[in-house]
Amino acid sequence: MRMPGLLLLAVVLVGVLVAAAGAEKKPAPPPNPSQALGTQALDAATCRDKALAAEKAQDRPGALAAWERVIDRCNATEEQRVEARAHIKELRPKVSRNTDPRKAHPWKVLVVIFRHLDFSWQDGEKTIEVRKTISPEDEKKIRKSVESFGGHVFRHSSGMLRIDADFAVIDEPLTKLYGDGKGPFCPAPHLIRPFTDPLIKGKPYDTVFSYVKYNGDEGPDVPAPWIASTFASLGEMGGAGYVNVPWHTNYPLPGETDGEMELHEWLHQIDWMFCHVLHYPDELVPTPDAGRFEGDDRPGGDPEYARKPTESTWMRFYQHIMEDHITRQMWAEAAMPSRRPSPSRVDFRSRKPLP
Repeated sequence: MRMPGLLLLAVVLVGVLVAAAGAEKKPAPPPNPSQALGTQALDAATCRDKALAAEKAQDRPGALAAWERVIDRCNATEEQRVEARAHIKELRPKVSRNTDPRKAHPWKVLVVIFRHLDFSWQDGEKTIEVRKTISPEDEKKIRKSVESFGGHVFRHSSGMLRIDADFAVIDEPLTKLYGDGKGPFCPAPHLIRPFTDPLIKGKPYDTVFSYVKYNGDEGPDVPAPWIASTFASLGEMGGAGYVNVPWHTNYPLPGETDGEMELHEWLHQIDWMFCHVLHYPDELVPTPDAGRFEGDDRPGGDPEYARKPTESTWMRFYQHIMEDHITRQMWAEAAMPSRRPSPSRVDFRSRKPLP
């Protein structure tokens, strides 16, 4: 989730920690994405040799594909992955990408816009009442942001993934938000289920966004705990991920581009999905919170990226995640549990690497 006023961002994800009590402590071998996906592991050294030979022969598409196999189909060390990503970063702009959205793998998104918020809370003995309405102009801004988010995804996945968005505008006022006392308050997933359940019934989505206006109109601004917050796969959303946006009329924030906030939150779900749904090693995809400025050596940052002081946005870091850490093969497999085939139909898990 994105906290107001902070550049270091956090995420709310659903996870399960498993401890192996009494197990003998031995160095664990590198995770093997090929075994996790039900395919035969390739040899990292062989893929490297193939990539270098292709580069020498000026076969850039072949070289890019071979380096990508080091990432997504080999039992590679981190040193081998770092080398592969460096070559991928150089080759990606020089290799043609899919430009036809119809050929891209779909990521199904439901965008729920609550037209009205009619809410109150107690501040001591005083009742604070607010009424907020998303105007037609506000709605245009939200739709533009989601459309821009889709453009970022298609472009930085090399045209392998597209956002298929359905919009639902709820005219019935939202009267409940989650929080105690004077707040902060958020549109928690269990509170909006009366509205979302009919929308997702029989139509599984990968991600659900909800937008609730928090400022302007009647009464003070609603206290918000974050700029936006992300949940991984939720039963309340039929297995889809959930992003709640306490929307303010100053979005996008100064210096940011349209769709940047949505992209950041969505990348948290992507990070979770590749590890917990497709069973790639967790370290393959960094969190979007791992961005650092030049000279910032705090732990947890991505050592292969540094934001320049002249930049006003984190988009270059998100591009680095999507183009250098995630391969075209991985994008072609992306899906949340809501749309993943059942174990008896795991055709995508045995899919051969892309040519």
